[in-house]
Amino acid sequence: MSETKYCINCGKAIPTNATFCSFCGATQDKVASTEDQNTITSEQHNTPNQPEHVNMWTALKLGMRQTFTWSQRITRPQYWWLYLDLVLISLVLTIVLGIRAYSYPAFILSPLHANVLQTVLLLIFSALMVWTSVMQFTASARRLHDSNRSAHYLWFYLLPLVGPILIIVFLCQRSEPAGKRFDRLASQPKPWTHKWWTWCLLVLLTLGYAALINITARDTAMDAALTTTSKSATTNSDDSYSDSDSEESSDSTDSDSDSDSITIGDDDIDIANQKAYSTSFTDSSWAKSTFKIDKVTVYKTDGTYTSGSGNDKKDFNGVVKVHMSIHAGQDISAYPTQAKLSTNDGQQVDADMDSDDFDGDLNSGTDTDGNLYFELSKLSSVKDITSIRLKWDASYDTDDYDDDNDFKTYDATLNLN
Repeated sequence: MSETKYCINCGKAIPTNATFCSFCGATQDKVASTEDQNTITSEQHNTPNQPEHVNMWTALKLGMRQTFTWSQRITRPQYWWLYLDLVLISLVLTIVLGIRAYSYPAFILSPLHANVLQTVLLLIFSALMVWTSVMQFTASARRLHDSNRSAHYLWFYLLPLVGPILIIVFLCQRSEPAGKRFDRLASQPKPWTHKWWTWCLLVLLTLGYAALINITARDTAMDAALTTTSKSATTNSDDSYSDSDSEESSDSTDSDSDSDSITIGDDDIDIANQKAYSTSFTDSSWAKSTFKIDKVTVYKTDGTYTSGSGNDKKDFNGVVKVHMSIHAGQDISAYPTQAKLSTNDGQQVDADMDSDDFDGDLNSGTDTDGNLYFELSKLSSVKDITSIRLKWDASYDTDDYDDDNDFKTYDATLNLN
């Protein structure tokens, strides 16, 4: 039987002396002889002809030496030993450096505000992770070559679920002799450590990976800070309402330092400035029930926010919060969360749908309280709001047709000074 070699393009078996492939027509004048190919494979690429025992250490040395090698091959044992090496290395790096890198941003707003030690740790971690990732990626390409497949099969990773499974199946395939077509060794290649472009690529990938980690760490830290601030603001609010007599006797004060944000529904609103007023509105004239407004807070938001959607979508840069308590002297229905608010500067707004749920049908003898939120479309300063007018409805059920007192519209004007 005549000796054969494999087409450098399609991998089909063709006669050794053939100058072109009878299957795909590719010219074969640059391909080495069968003996040369076997020599190249055994000496340079640790193919099955090489007697060296494959283990974790030999596989890692080969992977490090061939970090940027695409056109050669590695056997199945070499690949999976290297894969185990890189998994263990990545795990150790994540425990030693990665947890700290992901937990604390190296710089908050810009590199000018960098924490030097944290930045150094982040760059070291990023460089090592990038190196192991490149090593793993190119090793996958060489393993596909060994099974007589092009490295373009790695594009299958982009297919959700199915793609990675197919790649794993391909990487587990046995070596195919036709894969020798991927061996390119016209001359001894220069080590990747002696090439400028490989170092440039590693530096660029390291900087990009480090920036991604820093953004993740920064967002995590900011979310944690906002959550802590929101909980602190809620605690302070609950404490302030637990002693209303003391609060009503106090003068209005600036409370810029109390909180940097407020929470309305599921939204956290950053606050630039705020002013709180103690008020003493009380109305006990209807249905043996008492409505009290003991505190009003005006907020100037840090920037412009948007609420609602569709035709109800609107921008706002100010918020008025009104704290109200209700004592029901009989069974009533009260709807302050549907109230309308008008301000001294000519604005009229409805209560936000995310106001506290404390109204509705109230049984006789019950007490309830909560906050009403009103979003202002324009507010230059918290001091611009000097008075507000609040209107809401209440009613009760009755069988007496002559009872004209079953419905009431409350109208409260509060001077803020």
